[in-house]
Amino acid sequence: MPLYECNEHQFVENIRRLLESGEKFVVNRRITMHDDARYGPATLPDEEFKRYETLCTRKSVNSTVYARVPFVDAGHNNRMHDAEENLHAATSLMFPRMSMPYYRVEYSVNVWGSTYVFTFDALYDPEIVIEKRSGKRLGKGALVHVLRYNPPQERVLAINLPKGVVVLDVKHMVRVVDHNSNF
Repeated sequence: MPLYECNEHQFVENIRRLLESGEKFVVNRRITMHDDARYGPATLPDEEFKRYETLCTRKSVNSTVYARVPFVDAGHNNRMHDAEENLHAATSLMFPRMSMPYYRVEYSVNVWGSTYVFTFDALYDPEIVIEKRSGKRLGKGALVHVLRYNPPQERVLAINLPKGVVVLDVKHMVRVVDHNSNF
């Protein structure tokens, strides 16, 4: 069963052609959450890094990122980071101390025994707040910056498909090879 990876334009164009041909098909969307240190603040473009400047600093893209102030990473079991701690580097840090969770979004269409796939990643939205926290390193009732990650908005997870196309969200997608349909 051939698997064709497409960019967004190719994927939408294939769906448009299927609509014109009158074929019946289903568009599946699978969303999975990942936090595998694939994305970190060192590799973010400057526009996105500005959202983290309250907590961390860097010289340029792909340079080492250091904590500007002590903060708690609520998205990773309330991990505490000290000021001037090395958080992330694009090349040299084997185990980054700060990673960003993301959704892997996969759109697919199964047609005539072939699967057309378009995948992309959507980063979680950071939220920085100041809260009163207690702990060994903080003391009792100290104010500290807290980094939370909110899931991306639904509009970020959607692509512009032609009118009349219904997208089914699937939790567990199993690709089945049907050898009876081969000619």
